[in-house]
Order: sequence, then structure tokens, then C-alpha cells
Amino acid sequence: MFRIKISFLLCLLPSIYSFNYLTTDPDENSSTRKDTLSALVSYGDSWLTRQAFDMDKLNISLLLDSLYSLDNIPFETIDNLYFVNKIQKKSTLEIEFILDSLFTLEEIPYALINEINYFLQSKKQIVYPQFYGIMPQDASPYPANAFYRNWNTNEHNPYNYDLWKKDSSNMLILVDTLWNCDFVVPFEGKKTSSYGWRDGKNHNGIDIDLEVWDPVLAAFPGKVRIAKVSGGFGRLVVIRHYNGLETYYAHLHRYKVKAGDVVEAGQVIGLGGSSGQSSGSHLHFEVRFKGIPINPENIISFNESKLLSDTLLIEKNKYGYSAIPKGTLFYSVRKGDYLFKIAQEFGISVKNLCSLNGINRNSILRVGQKLRIKT
Repeated sequence: MFRIKISFLLCLLPSIYSFNYLTTDPDENSSTRKDTLSALVSYGDSWLTRQAFDMDKLNISLLLDSLYSLDNIPFETIDNLYFVNKIQKKSTLEIEFILDSLFTLEEIPYALINEINYFLQSKKQIVYPQFYGIMPQDASPYPANAFYRNWNTNEHNPYNYDLWKKDSSNMLILVDTLWNCDFVVPFEGKKTSSYGWRDGKNHNGIDIDLEVWDPVLAAFPGKVRIAKVSGGFGRLVVIRHYNGLETYYAHLHRYKVKAGDVVEAGQVIGLGGSSGQSSGSHLHFEVRFKGIPINPENIISFNESKLLSDTLLIEKNKYGYSAIPKGTLFYSVRKGDYLFKIAQEFGISVKNLCSLNGINRNSILRVGQKLRIKT
């Protein structure tokens, strides 16, 4: 069996050996061009062989063994194969950083860039890697002080750009018995408004219907930082949690805590109401990291009153942070895709697919767009 595999791999050697040489783009009328290249962003008109990118780790290892056995060892080809092997192990974000760095070289390797871009775009599913979360602890009496270095009981958002300008990503343990961290949904009610753009401005949280005097609960254990009237929020409670997040509970009718109080998950921190800029009784609930709002529905399933995952990746982007639960499955949109086709392929409903991604049935999909499929 081993001999057969080596013989098969040696048959591929001529094409792999030319890995460093540029080949012209496939003919315009070829099936390869029709099937794979029309949806890609191409840089230059040159390509390396794509066979190495299509090989798994075992076959690359066998091919490397066969190359080392030759009289004239093709060291450049071997280097390229090692590079391919490393690329396949990296996350999408890491690969994108590699692409950016290649464009800074004096001689831009367009063929290699095309290969990497092809590999990125052809990855059908992206599963964020399993990771170990961190629970920021230090000698401070304030939760997550390692992240914030600031405890302000007057302003609901006292943080500035210097706090997050050097961030890339942070991994947070949301619940963990070791750190005495638990979770309870703040209020089990009907969601009346989602996170995002609304009425010409950004809505930084979600609204949950409730009646005046309904008890509102702390989502995680932590310490109350704000319990006061704050502009349009009305009566507001802000809690900083040991996991690094801060949660906002707005439009309350009564406080049941004060600044500095230590609270547990599920503890009553206020009573629902309609204070501030509110058209009716409801809870306005926000989740923030370093003062920047993130979508609570990327953390909590309000339909099921539970967390999507016990560990969260907070990733810096151009406008703020993205919240990605551990084990989230993404799909990269390809040419010819539409919502029903994608939903059918993964065995979910179009309604659920839209809900997971904050889109509707009429949304236009873009090639390369990432859709959340599962959490």
C-alpha cells in the first residue's frame, strides 16, 4: 500500500515540481475557469499549481518523503510544500494577515497570492478553532480590572480609544464554576426590538417586553458600577462582570442595588419600567466590552434563555468588536448561492438562517460573505 501511494505521488511530481514557476490562467472556455475562477478575486493573470492545496496532510507528508529521496533534491519545491502545509493549519484571520504581508514585498508574488486567495474562497465551512478562555483577575477589588484599569461610578461609558486601540482579540470564559461565574437570562419576555440600525440611529441593545414592577435579574455575577438616572436610558444599572463584559439594564422603574454592590447571576437588580426615552414599559438590555456595544444575540439565545456557548471570542474589527461563540460554524457564500439553497444544504430553515445573521429573505448575498450556520 505504501509503495502504491509513493508511486501515485511521484506521478504528480512534474506539476508539483513546477510550483515556483508561473503558469497562465486557465483558458477562458475551460471547465476549470467556468467552475472555480469566476467567483474569485484574482491578482494578476498567473497561477501556481493548485494540486498541493487540494492534498491532505498525509499525502503532503508522503510527497515530501519522496522528494527527499531524489538524487537532486528540489529544495525550493519542498519549501513551498511546507508553506502550503502551514497555510492549511492557520485560521482565516491568520491567512488574511499573510496575504496583507505579501502585498508589501518589493516583488509581489501574484501567483502565490492567487493560490492563497483560491484556498480561502474555496473553504466551504469555517469553524473557529477551539480555544481556552481567560478570566482577567488581579489584586483589584473591581471585576476584570486587568481589562479596564478604570472604575467610574458617574459615567456609564468612561472609556476612550486608548483602551482598545491595540486590541486584536480576547477570549472570555462566560461561565465557569472555578471562577464562580454563572448565567441567568435578565428577563424571560418577548423581544420587541433587535440590535442594530433603527429609526436613523444605532440601537445598541435589544428590547424585551415587560410590565412595570417586573423583576429584572443580573445576567452574570459581578459588581454594580452604575445605578443612577442617565439620559435617555432613564434609571440605569450597569454591572461589570468577572468575565470581562459589562451589561446595561435601562428604563427601570426602581433600583434594587447601588453602585459598589456585589451581585450574583439571577439576583434582582431592579424593577421594570418606562423611565427615560421610552414609549412603553420594556427592558433595554445591552452587552458591552470596554465600552463598545456588541450584539447580545451573539452571546445569548433569548428564545431558549441560555448562552450560545460558555466561551466567547471577542474580535476587534474596523468599527468595534465582533462576538463569536466557541464552536460557531460559518459558511462562505459562493457564486450561485441563495438563502434557500444554503439552508437546505445545512438542514436548517431559511427563517433560522436569517435570524442567526440579522438579515431577511430579500437580503442580497455577496460572494465571500460569511453566514453563521450554527452555534
